[in-house]
Amino acid sequence: MKNIIFFMLFTSLFLPASNLSKLYKMYEKQEYDKACNYAMKYFNKNKNTENYLTLYGLSCLETNNIERIATPMLRLKKSKDARANAAYFSTILLQKELLFQALVDKISLKNLQLPNTEFILSKIFTLFSQEKYSLKNEVYTFKDKEKKEMKYKLYIKENSKKQKQMILDIYKEDKFTHRYTYQ
Repeated sequence: MKNIIFFMLFTSLFLPASNLSKLYKMYEKQEYDKACNYAMKYFNKNKNTENYLTLYGLSCLETNNIERIATPMLRLKKSKDARANAAYFSTILLQKELLFQALVDKISLKNLQLPNTEFILSKIFTLFSQEKYSLKNEVYTFKDKEKKEMKYKLYIKENSKKQKQMILDIYKEDKFTHRYTYQ
């Protein structure tokens, strides 16, 4: 999937001062927050440029702004690659929403099958729906099958405004490495 996305982007990066070029440079430098905010700011100027919309979605996907991928997702319709990218974003959004609902409302996702992606939330969704976790004090712990040193913890926490948030903590060799917070 990512090979298709990068090929598509590479073919249109010869516009040196364009919003797309600037966005691509931020993405390439892994400045995902900056890229996501930039893409949102210049969305109206670029809302018909599929490569821009794809980078917008990918940048926001790499941050805690996963809900922002809906905006570019809805406009990716013109080409086969664009529709594939829209389906990719849609899958991840759906998995996030279903996980949140399952945790908050105690709804089973047992045997629910959706497409798999390489995105971490997708991996957690699959493990959760297969009930391959341990549960202790409302914290779901998952072990990575391929990367044995990796472990993930998923739970709900209220923020200072009393809003529920889904938290995904990532551990490598039992050391905390990263936290994703989803609204």
